[in-house]
Amino acid sequence: MKYTDWMTVNLDPDKVWIDGCFDFTHHGHAGAILQARRTVSKENGQLFCGVHTDEDIQHNKGTPVMNSSERYEHTRSNRWCSEVVEAAPYVTDPNWMDKYQCQYVVHGDDITLDANGEDCYKLVKEMGRFKVVKRTYGVSTTEIIHRILTKKSLPPTHPDYYPTTQELSFYSVAQDAVSKHCYVFQRDLDNVLVNGGYKFDAEDCVYVDGDFDLFHMGDIDQLRKLKMDLHPDKKLIVGITTSDYSSTIMTMKERVLSVLSCKYVDAVIIDADATSMSQYNCEKYHIGTAVLTAAGKFSEYLTKELIVKRVESQREVYIARNQKKGMSI
Repeated sequence: MKYTDWMTVNLDPDKVWIDGCFDFTHHGHAGAILQARRTVSKENGQLFCGVHTDEDIQHNKGTPVMNSSERYEHTRSNRWCSEVVEAAPYVTDPNWMDKYQCQYVVHGDDITLDANGEDCYKLVKEMGRFKVVKRTYGVSTTEIIHRILTKKSLPPTHPDYYPTTQELSFYSVAQDAVSKHCYVFQRDLDNVLVNGGYKFDAEDCVYVDGDFDLFHMGDIDQLRKLKMDLHPDKKLIVGITTSDYSSTIMTMKERVLSVLSCKYVDAVIIDADATSMSQYNCEKYHIGTAVLTAAGKFSEYLTKELIVKRVESQREVYIARNQKKGMSI
C-alpha cells in the first residue's frame, strides 16, 4: 500500500474514523460508533463511518446478509454517525483517513483479519493511528445468524434478556454522544427508567409500536417517515412489544438498544402495553402498516421474514461461515 507521510497532512483532532461491514448494524455496532464519537469533542466532533462493499466482504469474510445499500443507509441512520463513507476498503487505508482529516481509527478490542489472515489494522497500528474501544459482549452478526439457523433464542428469563439501567442511559444520549436525549419507559409513560434531555409531554408526541425484531432499514424507513414527513413537529415514541417469545430472534435488550441508536427516535417504551397506552392523547401507529410502508425505498420490501429467508436460502454457506468462527450448529 503506497502511503504519503501523514505528518504532512492537515489532520483535525475533532474528526475520527471507524470502519466495518455493519451487517445487521446491531447494537454492538452502535455501541462502537457511540464510543468512537466520544473520542472527539462534544461540541465539534465528527465521526466518519466507512462501510465496506458486498464484494469486499464476500472476498474477506463471506456473504453478508444485508446488501451494501441497506448497510450504508442503516449506518447513516445512527444518531452518532456524522457521515457514511461508502465502499471504504476492507483493510483500513490511512489515505482514506487523511482524505477526511481523521488522525485516528477506532475499533473494538478484537482482531479483524483479511482474506490472507492479516490484521486489517496492522498498518495504522504501526503508525500510532489506532484507538481501541470495548467490544460489546454477547452480540455479533455471527450470533444472530446462529439463532436464525438453529431457531433458538434467549428466553425472557435469561439474565441478559433485558437491558440494565446503565446500558439504557449509555445508549440514550444525544447526537453529541454526551448530553441526555431519549427517555426510556417501562410498559407506559408513567414509569420512567431514564430521563431525557427535553420537557416531556405526551400531547407533543407521536407513538408507534411493534416488536422491531432484527431491527432493519424497513423499520427505519417507517420511523423516518413518521418523524420527518407525517409529524415533523412531534417527538417520536417507539413502543417495543413481544407477541411471541419463541419466534423473536433478538432479546428485548438487543431490540431496545438498537432502536435507541436511531436518530429519528426520541423515546422508547420497553414491553409497551397497548391498553395502558390507549389513555394517552397522542396519535398512534403500528409498524408495518400500509400508511407507513407505502413508497419507502426499503420499507416496501424489507421485512424480518425476508432477512430470515436470505439466511435460510444459503443455509450451508452460513453454517460453514459460522463454523470458521467457532460456532457450530
